[in-house]
Amino acid sequence: MKILLLGANGAVGQLALDDLLKANHEVKAMVRDASAMQRKHPRLTVVQGEPTNAADLEKLLAGQDAVLSTLGARKNKRTTLRTDVARNLVDGMKRHGVRKLVWLDAAGVGSSKEFVQGSSFFFGRIIIPLFLDHMYEDAAAADALIEKSGCDWVIVRPMSFTNGVKTGNVSVVRDMSLTIQLRLRIARARTSRRFWSTKWSRTITSARCPSSTLDAGHGARGYL
Repeated sequence: MKILLLGANGAVGQLALDDLLKANHEVKAMVRDASAMQRKHPRLTVVQGEPTNAADLEKLLAGQDAVLSTLGARKNKRTTLRTDVARNLVDGMKRHGVRKLVWLDAAGVGSSKEFVQGSSFFFGRIIIPLFLDHMYEDAAAADALIEKSGCDWVIVRPMSFTNGVKTGNVSVVRDMSLTIQLRLRIARARTSRRFWSTKWSRTITSARCPSSTLDAGHGARGYL
């Protein structure tokens, strides 16, 4: 597949890039600073641009099969980063007939707020409102745009990341009526390979993902 990757220079984006290339996909990576991209590969094209600029993004969407975004704000300050990028993506994808979008978010955003509050009092009712409120406000607005886009989208909402090694399985929760104990941290390396799957379906079934891919379809949310 031909995949546009946003955030390829970030910690998660670098891991996702490695996995996409290992899976023989052709990747076009949009980065703010091309000189910071050290990775070289015959199936990798690096393009410098700003995803909040609709014109920059528009140039790269033509001919792509799918988009994977690992973008996110680094500090908890008022921002419209994700909202602006989501709006540009949705508009551009519609114009160029790109249907598939995988979007990295965070547990507790949007429709997962009550689920996370019920599953982790500390994270849901202390950490989020006191330390993540501005970032989460922007993320929720971006999610709303994606959910109404009509695209085949998957929103992945993991807990806090660590730099731990890739071990074990990742549980994916899609039923927001459940109350389960959430791990407050998960290794980036364990999560990146679950972002992407070449198998897309309209029907969501499995609630657990023991393999290296997450099979999902239109309107799916995964909480890791």
